[in-house]
Amino acid sequence: MNLDSTFLSVNISVSPFSTVDRKKRPRNDRRIQECAMSIQRTFQEAIMGHLHSRTEIVISLHVLAQDGGFFAACINATSLALIDAGVPMYDYVSACSTALYDSISPLLDPNNAEESDLPFLTVATIGKTEKVSMLLLESKVPLDRLESLIAVTISGCHSLRDQMDRQVRKHGHLRITKRSE
Repeated sequence: MNLDSTFLSVNISVSPFSTVDRKKRPRNDRRIQECAMSIQRTFQEAIMGHLHSRTEIVISLHVLAQDGGFFAACINATSLALIDAGVPMYDYVSACSTALYDSISPLLDPNNAEESDLPFLTVATIGKTEKVSMLLLESKVPLDRLESLIAVTISGCHSLRDQMDRQVRKHGHLRITKRSE
């Protein structure tokens, strides 16, 4: 660990009633640990850690309901939580998932049934750049379709970033007007 930067730790807990099958996941579930590590690495690059050296930021994500887009939702929730907490970041980190339907058309933001039946990928970007800060592909995708799938997912991330920015600004404006009253 570098003492001149911020240390980030991520904990994810998934409720047993969050899905239809209601299975209890062990605390050391491998997939959840991989998600937590990926979120930690993604946000380690996104936050301005040099401004708060020797600081630890603990992010606790509690998943109460899930119907697809688990990993993307965790990244978006982390981004909004860090902004709400006042942690300085270079820009929003937005994530989106896209599934490949009929091996031709991309399907943005698939639900749980679509994710289980179709090949899909999750992409996270920082800001409105084309730079991908995280890409997760857990199934086979034809190589000739991968570029278009990534392009659709990046445009979904940009759209989501705009939505998050509008809501954060609206929330900030409401808080400022409440204080002045």
